[in-house]
Amino acid sequence: MLKIKTPVILTVLSLVLLCAGRFTPAAADYREDFSKTLALKAGETFALDNVNGRVTVGTWKDNKVEIKAVKVARDSEKDLKDVEIRVDESAGKVSVRAIWPKFRSNFHVEVNFEIMVPEGVNLRKVETVNGDVEATGTFGSAELGTTNGSVTADGVKGTLDVSTTNGGIKVSRQEGKLRAETTNGNIRLERLTFKDGIRAETTNGSITLAIEAPDQINALLRAETTNGHISVDFPVTLKNLRQSRRLIEARIGQGGPEISLQTTNGSISITK
Repeated sequence: MLKIKTPVILTVLSLVLLCAGRFTPAAADYREDFSKTLALKAGETFALDNVNGRVTVGTWKDNKVEIKAVKVARDSEKDLKDVEIRVDESAGKVSVRAIWPKFRSNFHVEVNFEIMVPEGVNLRKVETVNGDVEATGTFGSAELGTTNGSVTADGVKGTLDVSTTNGGIKVSRQEGKLRAETTNGNIRLERLTFKDGIRAETTNGSITLAIEAPDQINALLRAETTNGHISVDFPVTLKNLRQSRRLIEARIGQGGPEISLQTTNGSISITK
């Protein structure tokens, strides 16, 4: 009997420990909504600094920024009041900060933001520490970051800088210069324009670059890995005849902006 029951007990115990280690909002959690709208227009700046919780940013044609957030507390309703959402407005800039109380252990509160800004606004350090960051829209430029979480950017038009430490990065349909960097996670880039250069770097993870029409792309490619391999699914012209399992320097089409892909522990795939 012990041989039959032990795996079941261990499985149940593992599930209990896993659930205890995660903070997932449930019906019994305490919630508080926050909403604020301010004037902002294209060319001006928006910044956001969060600690625990996800951040989602989109664009619209209105000359205003809409800031919506939901505080969620697991243990006590009064914990909601201990987290402040501070909004500062100055000439051409709106900044938002979620401020947690200092020196509080076992404090289980998260703040999830949903932001809408005018098209053409510059995002300056829209970031969180524990949570995912997502952005979609037409920005003048965008800086997105997290420490423990993933970063996703879809349809961003403008210079894009994305970073995380423990999490993956996915960028789709981006137009403009791109820098993507993580330490522990994979990077996937797809349906990009390659007009202004791409730099993608990870330490422990793989990089995938998907190019829909490689015969229409003009770029210089440099891909390098330390512990892994590199694959290219379409013909390229080698630059200085430098090619190995771990390094490729090549020209795509007539050459042009640089595509730099680098990882330490992982492989690089360049696909159609």
